[in-house]
Amino acid sequence: MINVQDLRKGVIFKYEDDLWTVMTMQHVTSGRGGALVKVRVRSQKAGNSKEISFRSGERVEDIDVYEKHVTYSYKDNAQFVFMDSETYEQYHIDAALCQDVEKYFTENTEMTLSFYNNEILSVNIPNTTALKIVYAEPSVKGNTATRATKLVRVETGLELNVPLFLNEGDIIKIDTDTGDYIERIKN
Repeated sequence: MINVQDLRKGVIFKYEDDLWTVMTMQHVTSGRGGALVKVRVRSQKAGNSKEISFRSGERVEDIDVYEKHVTYSYKDNAQFVFMDSETYEQYHIDAALCQDVEKYFTENTEMTLSFYNNEILSVNIPNTTALKIVYAEPSVKGNTATRATKLVRVETGLELNVPLFLNEGDIIKIDTDTGDYIERIKN
């Protein structure tokens, strides 16, 4: 059993005869009464997502999940193809399982796959990723005294706000949990 306060993004647990993957977790305290833990989860059976509220201190059933290190190879129609880094075995995964993370990886990105009873449950990406900016509006000179930002698009199609000094061709580090810019790696 796992305490609901220990649930984090990517954790898989059993609840109401289904396996659920945590997408987001929020600890909420109210003025009266006890604290709540609100989690947005995705069902492994149906693929739908919902929000569940637990009272602080409740427990859910933990499951035995094992992970394999893989490298992303390519996208084939509605499937992503990953290759096991040790055995070179290929895994074809439906795009629906990758919908939350597909904007954060490119060819040859290393990540892990979570398995339960030889079934792929989730695709786990690193906490940060480095992506190249392919479109950025030009900066206006003199606008850099404030924390002003502009919208850019990276090579995967993800759009995010970054500081004005970044340009097309720059490689930036992105937090994959929030989708926020962290730093410029090189230009």
